[in-house]
Amino acid sequence: MALRSSRTERRAAGAALLVVVLLVLLIGDGRTVGKPSGPPNTLEVAWSYVTTGRALDARDVPPALSDEALAVPVGRSVRVIDTRSGQLLSIVNGFAEESPDLRLSGDVLFLVDTQDHFKDTLRAYDLATGRELWHRRATAPGPDGKGAGDFVVKGLLLAEWGPVVIEGGQALALEPRTGTVRWNVPLDTQCDNPRPYVDVPYEMVATPTRLLLLRECPGETAKLQAVDERDGRSVWRKRLGRAENVMLTAADGALGARMVPGEFRLLTESGEEILKAGDGIPLGEEQGIVYASVDHELRAFRADTGKPAWKRARPLKGFAFMTDGVIVEDTTTDGSYSGDVRWSVGDAGGQGPGASTLVDLDGRRTASVPWPVAGKLLGASGELLVARSEEAKGTRYTGLRPEHRARDAARPIALRGTEPRHWPDACGLVGPGLLSKLAPDYLALPEKRSRTMHGVRLPHPSVCRFARESGDGSDVFSVTVRWVAPDATAARTYAASAMPWGCAPSLGGCVTAEIERPRSGAWLYTYRTGLESRPVAHATVVSGRYVLGVAAGENKPAHRALVRRVALHLSDRGGRRE
Repeated sequence: MALRSSRTERRAAGAALLVVVLLVLLIGDGRTVGKPSGPPNTLEVAWSYVTTGRALDARDVPPALSDEALAVPVGRSVRVIDTRSGQLLSIVNGFAEESPDLRLSGDVLFLVDTQDHFKDTLRAYDLATGRELWHRRATAPGPDGKGAGDFVVKGLLLAEWGPVVIEGGQALALEPRTGTVRWNVPLDTQCDNPRPYVDVPYEMVATPTRLLLLRECPGETAKLQAVDERDGRSVWRKRLGRAENVMLTAADGALGARMVPGEFRLLTESGEEILKAGDGIPLGEEQGIVYASVDHELRAFRADTGKPAWKRARPLKGFAFMTDGVIVEDTTTDGSYSGDVRWSVGDAGGQGPGASTLVDLDGRRTASVPWPVAGKLLGASGELLVARSEEAKGTRYTGLRPEHRARDAARPIALRGTEPRHWPDACGLVGPGLLSKLAPDYLALPEKRSRTMHGVRLPHPSVCRFARESGDGSDVFSVTVRWVAPDATAARTYAASAMPWGCAPSLGGCVTAEIERPRSGAWLYTYRTGLESRPVAHATVVSGRYVLGVAAGENKPAHRALVRRVALHLSDRGGRRE
């Protein structure tokens, strides 16, 4: 009996030791039990908020975004949204300018009102109530009393820890809720050869713990000074050399200096230079590793030695930023929009909603992850990404949460979880019944290259051209399967937010006629395309969870009538074969 008890105890001890070893291995590998390995591979809607009025892309007045809030300019008011819940916190009124410059710092909203009696005024408001806390009128930037009295050109910085203004030859750090001066740094504002119309030869950027002051005079050595945000004490100084122009960028724990022409320097927050390259931007630092986007590569470096940790090629377009332990690459497709680029005629590979690639801090990358909405990626708020999209009567802001989803070969992430077999044959959407009514000799011409969407092979072409065998090309039209959404509601959101509502022809935009909606789920409009910016008759149709496009060669009455007839047929038939 004693022998059996002894064996049982040894087995129990061995099992306990095995558990301890496994836990040590997991902890040593930087993982915890139950935590998925690798970067997130899907983006789910956390909340959605629609404001009245549109933030037109032609003006592209940016909202302000912080880890807790989103501030959206709407006319002469600002709506403040809690990004943790998507609920309205407050509405700020009472300033003179429409769509002012906005910033957030902690629980305070700051705006620069540039039309207050022709002199800038910095105003501070409580986020929760919208009540004005204080305001400060701009003074002349030079000690001699001369200057424009504005905060616009390099004279104001809204850091995470509060505003910094340049006044009277000093940089003043202000307490966010009272506006009182916390500390000041004297500046050398005199240049031997000053730039025209530049009163203060300084540029400012900030990290969470440092204010960086760049002094740059033509023909002189550019000098960089780092100041502790707590007390204004100078921490280090660095001479960057001479350049035509120097542009500073900053992220959490990392700095970037772009020397024009053609040189980029990456520095740690302590001032150590760890890289020289052609171009780049810092993304941040975490656990002793500095991350940057450099010459179309993502690169990681040890902060203490500057030695490379890893590098990955990245897309040629879009931007990158780092948030909550994930590097987000905006690989926006032509099918969504950045600026005034909208869904256009042609390749279905560029027809869906926007997409991002997510990279973890070990350099592991997901495939392209589509957004659940069309729109423009604004940035990050805590763990969420925030996208903006225009609609007919307002602007939608959507919080997207990066999450892990079990991989399923039958439902690829790149297709938003839709099985490829659910993508219809674009040629089969317009059956022989309608074609015979249009003309007796129409031919369906599938686009073979459109059988691939975001690297996923489709069973059918997603783009089909229709042309008359005996025609002269004037009756050609195309049908495109732009997206197969998870459900009909998502399809309508994609389509409504990807219409070219805000394009401005005077700025090279796309709309030459009003958007017409003859039926729910069908939009008719014209679109400029090609090097000659030629207007094309166009339609977008939502049919169930299909988002379809129809286009004809020119913006003529006959072509608009053709597009209308095909679009209404697709809408009426629900995207099914005849």
